[in-house]
Amino acid sequence: MNISVSASRTASRTSIAFRDIVDGVTAWPVWSALGWQDIRQRYRRSALGPFWITLTMLVTIAGMGPLYGALLKQDVRSFVPYLALGIITWGLISTLILEGGSSFVASEGIIRSVKLPLTLHILRGIYRNLIIFFHNVLAYVPIMLYAGIVPKLEWLLAIPGLLLIVVAAFPAGIILGIFCTRFRDMQPIVASVVQLAFFLTPILWKPEALGTRAYIAHFNPLYMFMELVRGPIYGTLPDSSAYLGAILVTVGLYVVAIPLFIRFRSRVAFWI
Repeated sequence: MNISVSASRTASRTSIAFRDIVDGVTAWPVWSALGWQDIRQRYRRSALGPFWITLTMLVTIAGMGPLYGALLKQDVRSFVPYLALGIITWGLISTLILEGGSSFVASEGIIRSVKLPLTLHILRGIYRNLIIFFHNVLAYVPIMLYAGIVPKLEWLLAIPGLLLIVVAAFPAGIILGIFCTRFRDMQPIVASVVQLAFFLTPILWKPEALGTRAYIAHFNPLYMFMELVRGPIYGTLPDSSAYLGAILVTVGLYVVAIPLFIRFRSRVAFWI
């Protein structure tokens, strides 16, 4: 009898969790509107509005490019585009990780007052960061003019990489959102790990700088995802191992996220 009751409860939790995911994805008018509203609120009464994002990114690249190019003894014209694409892509990946952890806590007011799918809040963050990413991409235009770069059809190969980052960000947001909501100390820990990962990932430096140990960089999952976007635009098309590695990481995230969401979805509102 107890076994049948337990099985029934598990089936019910599973059904509710999957319904939450389906309802969250299909409620795109809601999470897209909330995501855009977040951007508008951040730059309210600003003359440039969201284009402050672009300007900030351009200033960062202009300051770091020549400096690190000189420190690493790299040709500035070839290094600055590499650095720019790395920082722009890293900005997307890192904020998806950081804001994924705070997705439920940051939406405390809505979760407590309105009955909406929990996954909607994760999708809201992903959409918001995609808008910021596309604003940051505009900062690459002056770099193109400076380095004399001409757009190529190969750049379109960055689109599958970008989609893969988005697909992976969803389960990562579920995992980090649940843990960071239950254990509030997790958020600063995640922030510290992301900050460390910035220096361990080939953004300011190239894997070739490791010499015979350059292969080590290719085991960095963040580097895999980054190269799927940066590589086609920079001119170094990622090989099949990068795509395979990113897909395996994404599948692994879903394998962890789905049972975790089924088990703890109902407790998130009480942990906030």
